[in-house]
Amino acid sequence: MTGTDTDLKRRLRGLGLADGARLAGQAPLPVHTGDAWRDLRARHERSAVRRRRGLLAAAVTAVAALVIAVPLLSRPAAPVPSPPRSGYTGPPPPKAYSAAIAARIPLSGVVAMAGDGSQAYVIRQVGTPGLPGTFQLVAIDLSSDTVSFQDGLGRQEPMIAAGPAGLWVTTSYGQAGGQIIALDPATGRPRQRYHLPAGPCTALSYSAGRLYASCNVAGATRNGFWRIDSRTGRATRIGGTLSGFVSSIVATPDALWYVRNYTQIRGIAHPAGRPSPLSSDFGGYEVSPGGQGLIYAGGSIWALAAGEQLARIDPATGRVLRIYTYRQYDPSRLGGLDFLTAGHGWLWFLDNGYPFSGVLRVSMATGHPAGGVPVPANSCGQQICSQVYYISGSIWVPTAELLLRINPAKLPG
Repeated sequence: MTGTDTDLKRRLRGLGLADGARLAGQAPLPVHTGDAWRDLRARHERSAVRRRRGLLAAAVTAVAALVIAVPLLSRPAAPVPSPPRSGYTGPPPPKAYSAAIAARIPLSGVVAMAGDGSQAYVIRQVGTPGLPGTFQLVAIDLSSDTVSFQDGLGRQEPMIAAGPAGLWVTTSYGQAGGQIIALDPATGRPRQRYHLPAGPCTALSYSAGRLYASCNVAGATRNGFWRIDSRTGRATRIGGTLSGFVSSIVATPDALWYVRNYTQIRGIAHPAGRPSPLSSDFGGYEVSPGGQGLIYAGGSIWALAAGEQLARIDPATGRVLRIYTYRQYDPSRLGGLDFLTAGHGWLWFLDNGYPFSGVLRVSMATGHPAGGVPVPANSCGQQICSQVYYISGSIWVPTAELLLRINPAKLPG
């Protein structure tokens, strides 16, 4: 276990669980991160093994007398998907539709994305690899897939949200400096700065003309939620103080949902009116730190947990409507399905495992795979690719050097 793993687990154990989930009115649940971390490290190890096998195959190819040994030492790294390895008994790799990649935009260091229908907005980190860098906001014109503007955002990583009513980024400041800046979507220039009675804001979400923010009220483990009118900038506190770490928030017309301490899905009903606490009955939920595990699409909340378990949740009540497991979309459990988005009537998993590397399309109705778009193995260097977004009718996948735009209309069915 690395020092980082140990620090994070110690931090999660000390997140003020004695206070409980006040918004939900329930006793706190213990934090269980061990399985998630073990799964994540196992997937990293599988990725490292594949890289070592590829290097070994290249060396063997250079020696004519050992050419015949190449198939025994390594499966080919390309093209994707690869043929089944010895002992593989699962279904064949999903059919790959490479022509669905509509654009390869030369942007590296992408850490977050949002969109408003005419432009996609990218937060990226720039600087010397291995050293602290700075962050940029980059706008991409969706009609031409070209950069329309870019601006510096400083050294603190910002959160971003966008919609028909505007574009917003967080700052590293508290109330005096303004925690959120409303930007002109066409130019990126500041329009308005929001000064909330709190510390720095750590998450943003936009829905139905309103911006929602999670902000620290007494350090990183005590948080509050605000609803902000996107036209006037007026902010209203919703709910009480939450004890625990908030990793993501998702706004829907019926409720504001969030993940607490990586293990609990909670919500605030009717965020535009009188709020009341909600709690999902998705038992055993646990998401790997850094995973994309909570989204809103098709009138439902979708929660992707460790172990490739996916729940469809009623956003008005928190009731689990259906649960899918790896048996539907990864029967042999050989992939790395930790990242999810949804749109165009489909679920889209980012798969970093065997027998497929790329974006896997999955039916919302059945949970069964229906083809995918390949992304070359090891596209993100020493790290696994870990981001996938649905923005303005397209699927977006950042790699180490490129931002890939995928057109779902190019996939049959």
